[in-house]
Amino acid sequence: MILYLTALIIGIAGLTWGADKFVEGASEFARHIGVSPIVIGLTIVSFGTSLPELLTTVTATFLGHPDVAVGNVVGSNLANIGLILGVASLFRPLTIHSSLLNREYLFLLLVSLVTWLMARDFVFSRVEGIVLLVGMAFFIWWMRQFSKQGTPNELLKDVAIEKESIKDKNISKPIFFLIMGLVSLTVGSRLLVWGGVGCARKLGVNELVIGLTLIAFGTSLPELATSIAGAIKKEDDIAVGNIIGSNIFNLLAILGIPATITPIKVSPDVFYRDFPVMLLATFVLWPICRSWKKGKLGRVNRIEGGALVLGYIIYIVYLFYK
Repeated sequence: MILYLTALIIGIAGLTWGADKFVEGASEFARHIGVSPIVIGLTIVSFGTSLPELLTTVTATFLGHPDVAVGNVVGSNLANIGLILGVASLFRPLTIHSSLLNREYLFLLLVSLVTWLMARDFVFSRVEGIVLLVGMAFFIWWMRQFSKQGTPNELLKDVAIEKESIKDKNISKPIFFLIMGLVSLTVGSRLLVWGGVGCARKLGVNELVIGLTLIAFGTSLPELATSIAGAIKKEDDIAVGNIIGSNIFNLLAILGIPATITPIKVSPDVFYRDFPVMLLATFVLWPICRSWKKGKLGRVNRIEGGALVLGYIIYIVYLFYK
């Protein structure tokens, strides 16, 4: 049991460190080849926070643990809303602009419903995987159109500008970080899946519960750090937008990529229990984040944030003690 727990801890650390180094290396490499800081911030930095979920889901799929793969995606989405948004709002109440709810949130709601309906036959087929990836490509194109019309948030600009300020012109350093980041992500995801499955068997808990809880929490750490940083820096849109964007990416890309390669089986528990809970959490975002007073911006206060965290804890306790 100690060996499995050690693998879990090392796996989570490897995923977190690997994602950070991958972003650092990719950002500096992009700067070397002339990519603008704003593009770096809007693409590489955003994508980097979702790499742990992607590598873990793909690894679990190919190792024959579909419950871990699907549980990781659904559990990460629940952790993003219940735990990460809740914790971020406890640091400071978050102000929500209506454009965020009118665009990204409605897209997330649509994608969540479509994905749930796809799972009704208890499998994500290759065709459905391709449909999800097409949806992801559309979302990226759609957001790129909006990014041309406005100013990117300060947090992403700060990250990109920080990379721009690096004076070292030796391109071998970013390539080294890229390689080390990918190696760390690959090894970390393998250890996380192996350790998680081992812990599940030792504790007599099914793999789905481990995927929904421990593994989902471990792969959500980059989003947690990003959202808390957004709250502290008073960049509320990135704190909330990061969560919504990550949930969209989880459903479209992290399910779509492995499903396109090989069909992913879906447990009936996921379809009848966990997907509906994820949908409920997604629906709850609307009344919490929107403003009920005309002319006022939406706001997630500490009471609402605390309620989200409490709801997430109740769900986790239910999974282990049902």
